[in-house]
Amino acid sequence: MVKLFHRSTLVSGRRARDSAIFRYMALQFYASSKNSAIRGPRVARITAPGQLLAAKEARRVSLLKPRALLALASPLVLGRAIETSVLEAAGYPEWRIQRRDELVDVQSVRISFSARLPEGGAERQSGMLHLPVPVAGLRQPLTWVVFLRGTVHLRDNVPSRGGGSERSLMEATAALGYAVWAPDYAGMGDAAGVQEYCVPESMAASALDGLAAARNYVAEHPDGYTETGRLIVLGYSQGGLATMATLEAATRGAISVPGLRIAAGYPLGAPLDLMIGVPFMKAGSSIVERPDYSILLVLGWARAYPNRIKIEDILLPVMIKEIVPLMDGTRDGDELCRRIAKVAGKKPDSVTHEDLYRPEYLDAILNAPETVPYYAVQDAARLDRWTAPAGLPLVLAAAPEDELVPFLNSKNEYDWVRRHNPAAEVSLVRLASGSHGRAAVEGLLYALVDLDLRERKVAP
Repeated sequence: MVKLFHRSTLVSGRRARDSAIFRYMALQFYASSKNSAIRGPRVARITAPGQLLAAKEARRVSLLKPRALLALASPLVLGRAIETSVLEAAGYPEWRIQRRDELVDVQSVRISFSARLPEGGAERQSGMLHLPVPVAGLRQPLTWVVFLRGTVHLRDNVPSRGGGSERSLMEATAALGYAVWAPDYAGMGDAAGVQEYCVPESMAASALDGLAAARNYVAEHPDGYTETGRLIVLGYSQGGLATMATLEAATRGAISVPGLRIAAGYPLGAPLDLMIGVPFMKAGSSIVERPDYSILLVLGWARAYPNRIKIEDILLPVMIKEIVPLMDGTRDGDELCRRIAKVAGKKPDSVTHEDLYRPEYLDAILNAPETVPYYAVQDAARLDRWTAPAGLPLVLAAAPEDELVPFLNSKNEYDWVRRHNPAAEVSLVRLASGSHGRAAVEGLLYALVDLDLRERKVAP
C-alpha cells in the first residue's frame, strides 16, 4: 500500500490521468481518421442550427417487409417473448390485422444537418428520414413522428447508417403513412467526439434541429407531400428521456417547430431522473448493473457542460487512464463491461460504484449532493417534474419490475403532472413485461397502436 503513495508513482499517475483526459477532450472535437471522409464540414463552418447540409436516398423498403413484421408479431408469437395483456387491451390484435393490408413502400433518406450544442456553437449531425412513397399524382398528407432511439455504443449502429434495434419499427411506422425522423444524436453518425449521452438539452436539439432539416427536404418535394400540421414524439429508454426533453424544449419555445402542433408524446421506460440512487445500480446494493453506461454518462455530461463538470472530479484515475480512451464509439457494451471489470479486478457482474468513482465524489453525493456540480446540473435538468401543458396527450409507459430504469421515474412524473396541472391529459401505462429489454417491444408497439388510432380519428 505504501508504494501506491510514493511521490514518483503519484506523478506518473497524474501524467497518465492527464494524458487520458487530453485524449478524451480530443474525442470531443475530432473524428477518427477512418471516419473523416463521412464527417463533412468542421463545426466552425456551420453558422446556424437546423440547416439541411446534405440529403441522400439510402434505400427503398418494400411494403412486404413491414407487412411480414406485423404478420410475425401475432399475439401468439409475441406471447412467447413478452406479456401481451396490455397490448390486447389497447386493441393490438384487431389493429394489426386491419393495418397490415394498408401499408405502402418506404423511401429512407440519409440527412445531414446542423445542430446546436449545450456547450455552445453547432455541429454537423445526421439521422434517417423515412417517408411513405406517395401514390403517383397524389400528395401524401404527412403527420410527423420523431422516433428517438435507445442506447448504443457503436458510432455507426445508428439510424443514418441503417443500424439500431428500432429500425424495423421506424420503417413500419412510415409504411403506415407517417413521416418518421430519427436522429443519431451528438457524437454519433456524422458527428465527432464522445456522445452526449442522456443530456436532455443535447438530445432535444438533435431531434428538433434535425426535424427542421428533414422538413426542408420534404418541402423540396411539394408534388409528393403536404403536412397535416401534427407532430408525435416517441422513444424508449434513452429515447424516452429524449422524448421528454424534446416535448419540453418544443412547448417552452426553446426550439421552435413552426407550423406543427404536438399531437401526443410517448416517453417509454424513460430515465427521467438520472440521479435516482446511482444510475444503473441494483436496488439495495453497490453493484452497478451497467458500468459502461455510468462512465458514458460522466463523459457525455462533461462534454456538454465543460465549465461545470470535470471527469477527474468524478472517476477514479485508473478508469480515466484505462477506460475513457476506449469510449470512442468503436466498442460495444459487452466489451466495455468486460474491460471495466478487468481494470477493477472483478467479474463483469460484480463491479461496484467504489470501482468507478472517486471516494470524495461518493462521499459528497451521499452527504451533500447539492455541492457536487455533476449532481446539481443533472438535478436541474430532471424531467420527472416537468408540468405538461393542457392539450398535449402525454402517455408515460414503463414496467414496474424494470431492473435497469426504476419505475419511479415514470410514476413520479405522472404524479407531478396530476398535482401541478389537473387539466393535463396524462396517463401512466404499466407495461406487463418484466425486464427492461422485453418491455421495449411491448412499449413501442403500444405507442404505435395508440398514436395510429388517435391519428385515424382526426385524419381527413
